[in-house]
Formats: sequence, structure tokens, C-alpha cells
Amino acid sequence: MNSCSNRAHYGVNSLVFVKYSTILAGPAVLLLVLPSAFVKQLKNSNILCQTILVSEKLNLGLSLISDQVMQVYVMKGIGMHRLLVWVSSTMCLMCVSLGYEPEDSYLIACGSPTNKSVGDRVFLADNFDSRILSTPQNISVSTNLNSISSAFGSELFHSARLFNGTSIYTFPIKKPGRHLTRLYFFPFVDEHHNLSMAKFSVSAQTFTLLENFQPQSDPVVKEYSLNITSDNLVLTFIPSSNSFAFLNGLEVFSLPDELMPDSVRTIDSPRERLSLRTQALETVLRVNMGNRQVSPQNDTLWRLWVSDHSYLKHSNLVEFLSRIGAVNDTGGLTKNIAPLSVYGTATALQSQSDPNTYANITWLFDVDPGFEYLVRFHFCDIVSRVPQELFFNVYINSLFVARDLDLSNLTSNVLRAPFYMDILTGLSDGSKLNVSVGPTTSYNAYPNAILNGLEIMKVNNSRGSLHVAETGVQSSKSSSKLKVWVIAVLTLGLLFIVILALVLLAVCRRRRLAHVATNGGSPGAMESKMKPESLRKYCDLAEKCLAESGVDRPTMGDVLWNLEYALQLQTSENPRPNGELSDPSLETCVSNTQFSMGNVSDLAGTSMSKVFSEMVRAEMG
Repeated sequence: MNSCSNRAHYGVNSLVFVKYSTILAGPAVLLLVLPSAFVKQLKNSNILCQTILVSEKLNLGLSLISDQVMQVYVMKGIGMHRLLVWVSSTMCLMCVSLGYEPEDSYLIACGSPTNKSVGDRVFLADNFDSRILSTPQNISVSTNLNSISSAFGSELFHSARLFNGTSIYTFPIKKPGRHLTRLYFFPFVDEHHNLSMAKFSVSAQTFTLLENFQPQSDPVVKEYSLNITSDNLVLTFIPSSNSFAFLNGLEVFSLPDELMPDSVRTIDSPRERLSLRTQALETVLRVNMGNRQVSPQNDTLWRLWVSDHSYLKHSNLVEFLSRIGAVNDTGGLTKNIAPLSVYGTATALQSQSDPNTYANITWLFDVDPGFEYLVRFHFCDIVSRVPQELFFNVYINSLFVARDLDLSNLTSNVLRAPFYMDILTGLSDGSKLNVSVGPTTSYNAYPNAILNGLEIMKVNNSRGSLHVAETGVQSSKSSSKLKVWVIAVLTLGLLFIVILALVLLAVCRRRRLAHVATNGGSPGAMESKMKPESLRKYCDLAEKCLAESGVDRPTMGDVLWNLEYALQLQTSENPRPNGELSDPSLETCVSNTQFSMGNVSDLAGTSMSKVFSEMVRAEMG
């Protein structure tokens, strides 16, 4: 074995293989893909040096990685030109694998005693660095579960840091601008703690990200985009009363400048545009059309794009396309906007069998009511053979986003070039956001419509909050209970109004009857037609018939007798005093009706019109 001081003796043309281990990242091996002939030549070479220790900086996209310790195996017999080709190829492979390299980057495996490799990235062990984390007590928990399923991998969900009091992460920021923050949660149970009992709030700068949050049983990743203008990004975890908070993993890194615009066009809103400079965004969903999922490992910003199939309203109307190799990515859009696998797949209208198919393709998404949403559409015309062949409409909640959209016109007639469009929806009062594309009827074009990808991001409200009171199933149950309660209150209120209206109608009708009975419908109408004595008797009878209590109302016999007496007062020149009937014809009238005074009170089932008609016929006869 040679000492490190002898490393200059071998020269640069002897360096062929590097095996390194980092102080922070733990042992790792850099694997290289070499031609078989080159490998054979390596095997025939003599090993001249066993180990050389070198201290240097390695840029792996992690700003916290410090000096590395490297073991270098040195061989000879390799040509200089072959070595240079090998080194350049290796560096290209490393750059491709690393993808986007943010200037600010913090990847933390919370509660873990060792670093965690997730894809091609390394999350650093959470060793309670007081310069970054301020917490009342150092509490770490872990689990040995093997059945943790997540598109982001299971590595970060085996450990967690527990906060039993207000705890603050402070990350120094070198590059002002938009930073992405991902929070990983999985409420497992260990020997002393049940993380599903946690209830807490999370804030970043002046924005409320989560409030009284209780993670469900499955792993969940919350993603936020914040515009940082200060020297530090501050994340605060506040446990609810008699509870605690926890975190499994954490990402904070700066985003490319071209990723997010300064302002966005709005629909169904009095504002034409909304500035995003002071807005916080929460990722609701990223959807890849074409029924294909794109994993975080295949995205330069480690984003998850889920398949669109489960969100389609009518899947029988569509066809799924995959033509990734056809995408023309020379138009200027970087892969940081969206991967080529998003632009190379699409969901299109299935209209080949019927050229008269004019139907919309609709996707339905669950959203939280009371917020505005930034919706990003990703398009790439992978169906047309020539430019200006595809025209279609785009809708959000049945409102036009774009009418007669011609993608070739937007991409300077470059066919199959990626294009994206940002739209802000107005306040959502419902829990569904529907997105549609459909053929246009304005042009004599073959009916078709496509969509390649979609991103939905919630915008903070006027209180600087992205919070919804309940999450998951609890939110649905609370919403259902609220709807039932509102319906019940409205029903009872309507019933009360109807009953009150009926009572008022009855009172008014009774007063009207009394007025008609006593005044003939208008003042002086009956006085001019009836004698005072007859009118007085008639009014007295009417008031008794309208008495509130039933016992105070006259019987049917009394009514007939008093009406006969009132008639006598009206027609007789000399009526008998004390109410005695003097006209024999009236007595005959009553007797001819075949009703005796003894049973006249039992005429409840006999029509009054029949009684009076009999009386009139008897009198006329």
C-alpha cells in the first residue's frame, strides 16, 4: 500500500475507478457503465496503488454535504484518449442522473440515525442540529413495518421526529424566489407512541399550511410552493392542546425561475389577472393523461404525476395515446416544466369510428370549497399529421378557458411541440372541479380534442391560509352533517311560515266574513235595503255564529228560527214583540220542510242550500 503522498507519481491517466464514502451519506459506490472490451483491458492491467485518501467537495445537489473521503484504485496501461472519453462519458451520466441541481437544497430523513437513499437522492440523518431545528425535546421514533406503500418510496416513512411542544425549522436561503416544501407523514405505532393520535398545525413564514391536522392511516405527502424573499425559510410545528406533532421527512429546495409566472389570467372573477408574487400554493394534484403514471424518479423536480383514468367521467369516449418519441422538445420548454413522458402521452376523443362525434372529455376532481385554484394545462399535439389540423375547446366548470384552441398557432407552427397554459378559477363553492376538452364547431375540422397533463394548485385565501378544518373522511362526514342540518332548518322554517300564513289567512277570512255579515261587504250596503229591526237581528245572529268558542255559537235550529224572525221583521208590517212569529205562511213553510224544531240541531249532514230551497219553494207555493 502506498501513502497519499505518492499519488502524483501515477499521473492522471491512471485514474479509472472511484469508490467513495461520505461522512454524512454513509458508504456508497459509484457504478460506471463501460464497454466490454474496455473492461477486459482493465482486468489485464496491473494494480499499482491500493488506496489513496482524498478530501474534496462533491456537488451532489445537496448543500449540506461536506468533505468526502474517497478510495481511489489506480491502474496503468490505459490510453490517455480512452481515459478522457471515459471521464467525459461518466460526467455526462452523472449530470443526467442528477437532473436539476437547486442552489438551496435541504433533504432530511426525520428521526433517522442514518442517511436514507431515495432514488438518486440522499436524505440526511436527522441528528438534531440546533442551528436548523429548535425543539423542546429530542424525540425520535421508528418502525419495522415492511408493508408501507407510497409512490414516493417507503424509505422515509420508517422513522419520525416527534414534537411535544412548539418546534421550528430554520433554513438559510441563498437564492430568493420560489421554493418547494414537501412534508412526509405516516402515523405508525411504536412501543411508546401512536402517531395517529397526533394533532397539530404547521405554518411557513406568514402562511398557515395545516391547522389541527390529523394524518390518516396511509402515507401522505403535502407539497407547497412559497416565494421566499428573506434570508431564511421558517417552518413552525405547533401541537394542539394535550397532543403532539410529528414529521417523517422534509424537503426544501429552490425552484427554477421559469417554473412559475408572476401573474395568471382568471376566469369567473372580476379581476383579469392575479399576481402570484405574494401567494402560497398547495399542490392538490398532478395528473398525467394517457392512463400513465410518472413516478418522482422520472421527474427532474421529483414530482408525482398520477394516471387520469380514475378521474374520467366517461372513459368509453376516449382513447389513450403514448408517443413519447414523437415529442419535439426543441421549442424552449425545459423538462423542469413537465417531463417528456407527460407531453408524449395524451387522452383524446375517440372519434375515428364516428366522424360526427361531438362530445366533451371530462375529468372530475375533489377540491376544498372556498379557495381559488391555479390550473395548469399541458398540451402537445401528438395526433395531427400537419399543423392547423386540430381545433378544440377547453373548459373549467363549464366556463370557456380557450375557444377554438389551435396548438400549432401557439407553437409557431411547430408540430408536436410542448405548450402549457395557466388559468385561475374563481372561488369554488362546491367540492368538485371539472375540466373538459371538446371539439369545436367553428371550423370544418375533424372532431377531436386532447389533453396531455394537468396540475391543480390551491391558492391561499385572504387570511393567508391553505387550511381546511377537516381532512379526508372527517371532512366528508362533517360536510354531509352540515348539509342535513341546513336542510332540516330550512324545512322547519318553511313549515313555520306556511302555518303562520294559514293562521293569518283564517283570521283575515273570519274578519272579512264578519265584515260582510254585518256590513254587506261595504258600509251602508245593507242599511239601505233592510229595516233597522231586521238588520239588527241579522247582525246579532252573524256575530253569534262567528263567536270564538263553540258553546257560544247558536245551534242550527236557533239559526233557522232567528233567520225566520229576521225575515218576519223585514216583511211584516206589525211584527209581534218578544220574537213571536205572526205570519201563518211562515209557520207553514217551516212545517213543509219536514224538519221539527226538536231535531233541527242534528242537521249536520244536510246541505243548508237544500233547507233554504225547500223553504223558498214552500213559500212560493
